[in-house]
Amino acid sequence: MAPFAPSPYRPGMGLDPPYLGDRDIQIERFRTFLAEPGVPRNLLVTGLRGVGKTVLLRHYSDEAESSNWLVISREFSDADAQPDVFARTLLTDLTRLARRLSMSARIKSAAAAVAQSVLESLGSLSVSYGEIKVAVSAGRQATAKLNRLDDDLRDVMMQVGDLCLRSEHPGFILRYDEFQVVRERRGWMTLSALLSSVAAVQQAEIPIMLILCGLPPMRENLARSKSYSERMFFTEELGNLRPPEDRAALIDPAARLNRRYEDEVVELAMQETMGYPFFIQLYGDILWRGSSGTTITRADLQRLRPDILDVLDRGFFEARFVRASTEERRILRFIAVDGESTTVDQLQRRSGRQNNQLQPHLSALVQKGLIYRASRGHVAFTAPMFGAFLRRRPE
Repeated sequence: MAPFAPSPYRPGMGLDPPYLGDRDIQIERFRTFLAEPGVPRNLLVTGLRGVGKTVLLRHYSDEAESSNWLVISREFSDADAQPDVFARTLLTDLTRLARRLSMSARIKSAAAAVAQSVLESLGSLSVSYGEIKVAVSAGRQATAKLNRLDDDLRDVMMQVGDLCLRSEHPGFILRYDEFQVVRERRGWMTLSALLSSVAAVQQAEIPIMLILCGLPPMRENLARSKSYSERMFFTEELGNLRPPEDRAALIDPAARLNRRYEDEVVELAMQETMGYPFFIQLYGDILWRGSSGTTITRADLQRLRPDILDVLDRGFFEARFVRASTEERRILRFIAVDGESTTVDQLQRRSGRQNNQLQPHLSALVQKGLIYRASRGHVAFTAPMFGAFLRRRPE
């Protein structure tokens, strides 16, 4: 029988949950950053899939825009991580910022020439590294000197920042999601160019903030590109919801619509979801839709648990598993023997491979977002309960 009202739960990618639990500290801290544009601040937001990183990013954007900061937002893909595309993407974003600033009433009256100069500069930028040339305008002489990406980024950020200082905007923000796909490659400038240019501009007291969001491998990628990267960022590491916020995320949306859960249902749901925000939303949604009456009971949970696992297996977990090659799937199953994580030593014993033979497969799984290096000599799944899925999935 259908419930009394549409489900208040929102299990999906980047959807605002009805109860934003355990994130007040991060939002309040971000407000203090916005209130001090003269203090250089950058943010790393990291955590496993489904813990609410993208939702928090959207709240950051809302807070920034309500404080009149300019925000450029982008979700990166594997294609965007290619060096030539990466360079063009960053320059395109800075062009968008310059155009928005050029529309400012204050700049139109006092700094129109500066705004036009920035736009013309962006239109004729030429970037060269390795064998790649990016964004060369048709009107520019072929003999013109080609610049490094970090030089061009720094120069354009300085000009955009100068426009910002002349405008009514306190500063500008580059907000990038799924950034774990971007990594430095030998002979190519990507991450190092972005980090060095942002650092240089901030040292010149230009109000720019860089917000990077992604899976845990992002931190390793940044550290490898610039040794000082850990000093550039304040890190918000998001995890599962903690008590009592985990329970509130399940209970409160139903209570607002005059339904409740038996205490035993709440306890079992918390044990099974481990406070994982996406799973809490999924459990709540299926329990809401599949039960009737004002109280959702343990019998409802027992009856609907196969549906919950089926939805997780066919959608959330299977979509990740198919990314792996045949040999990588074997390694994933070896990890799952120990639960949700294991040691590299155990993997060597189970796979019969030496460390130098195993590491390329582990690196590939890291780049595909299926595992991360939890600590030295340890690897873990990026999605909670993925090990349990592999153990019940047929070979």
